[in-house]
Amino acid sequence: MSHDVADAVPADESNSGPDLHTLGIVGAVARAMTEHQTAIIAPKVDAVKDPLVDAFLTSKQGDLTVEVGGEEVGRYTVSKTRAKFVVDDEAAFDAYAEEKGEYDVVFVRKPSFEAAVLARATRDPETGAIVDKQTGELIPGLKFLPGGKPTGGVRWTWKTFKGEPIGKNALMDALFRGDLHDVLKETPELLPGSRPDASTE
Repeated sequence: MSHDVADAVPADESNSGPDLHTLGIVGAVARAMTEHQTAIIAPKVDAVKDPLVDAFLTSKQGDLTVEVGGEEVGRYTVSKTRAKFVVDDEAAFDAYAEEKGEYDVVFVRKPSFEAAVLARATRDPETGAIVDKQTGELIPGLKFLPGGKPTGGVRWTWKTFKGEPIGKNALMDALFRGDLHDVLKETPELLPGSRPDASTE
């Protein structure tokens, strides 16, 4: 269930910073841009990766200098593994470790067992004890944590209609029309036409 941020919590009049509604719009715009970067821009970041790795495998070219107007702006370098020793024969090395007295036998409960028991756990309405709802058996070592408490995080959901993100579209339309310039005046990096500041990289 969604709620308008401004309606859900009244703004703190004593707070000199942006009100919750403004922060909500800033967060929504930033989220839309991040999703755009993830879908459209991020794949371009590593566009050179596969061709450069192929070049290293075929011709040992290990780096690529990027120049703009004759000036170097950066360099791609193929990451390479370091030489090291690893265990190749587990049984042989286990026998060697046991011979040296460096072998531990560790017993741990199966994760599948724990998941199944927790899924069947319930509280006895009369005693409050935690029992297996299939067998009625008392389950030791468990406690019940009631839900409903804030976790410290928030979840964002775009308004959609028939699978289309109409909320995001409306937000970005407003952004590019200039309707949000006043709201985003303290965060100009989110305004259309802004470019990243190299000093923040």
